[in-house]
Amino acid sequence: MEENLISKFRKRAGYSQKEVAAALHVTPSAVSSWEAGRYSPDQQNLSALADLFGVTVDALIGRQTKIEPLLKLEPEFEEEIMLPIVASLQCGYNHCAEPIYTEIGKSGVPKSFAKKYGKDIVLAYANGKSMLPTIRPGELMVCYPSDWWDDGTVVAIIVNDSETVKRIYRAEDGGIDLIPDNQEYKIMHYTPQEIDDYHIHVLAHVITTIPPEIKPIPRRDRE
Repeated sequence: MEENLISKFRKRAGYSQKEVAAALHVTPSAVSSWEAGRYSPDQQNLSALADLFGVTVDALIGRQTKIEPLLKLEPEFEEEIMLPIVASLQCGYNHCAEPIYTEIGKSGVPKSFAKKYGKDIVLAYANGKSMLPTIRPGELMVCYPSDWWDDGTVVAIIVNDSETVKRIYRAEDGGIDLIPDNQEYKIMHYTPQEIDDYHIHVLAHVITTIPPEIKPIPRRDRE
């Protein structure tokens, strides 16, 4: 069965159903019903969803067959706020780092980031190559400190006193799988017992990066 477009764009934007519900001031069950196709959002909620996911309403309802990223203002044209930069989060295995809450500096980001992601977001430098091409070494990751996660969420996680950044999924045995986007790196599986033994816990949800990845697209008049 083809995945619902609301679900597809939500996951691409890195939101959970609970976060979407909170942003739109609706219940999580309403978002679940939209994604299951039991109900359709009204025009106001459609517009709000499109703004939240950074797409057009036409793309969200399937009228736009070719999806192109919306143009965004460069940061210098937006009012900025200063956010704390915390100790680097590792995007590779067997690296130790300081706790995520240790501040090592500050950086200006567009004010819209705080409005979109919340006032508790922090920044952290990415190291390592296991999350390429999604996260590149040296980029600033925008992180929301929280221990919640959905399947496929990119998280900063502690494993045996070492920090790493990976996608997290529930495993069939009740444990977890940590999967790098870079296929040259191995999937790491941890059983429920190992989660306890290695003191594994999620520190933050990695929302986006600065600068964001910008991909070239064909000229629309030469397709």
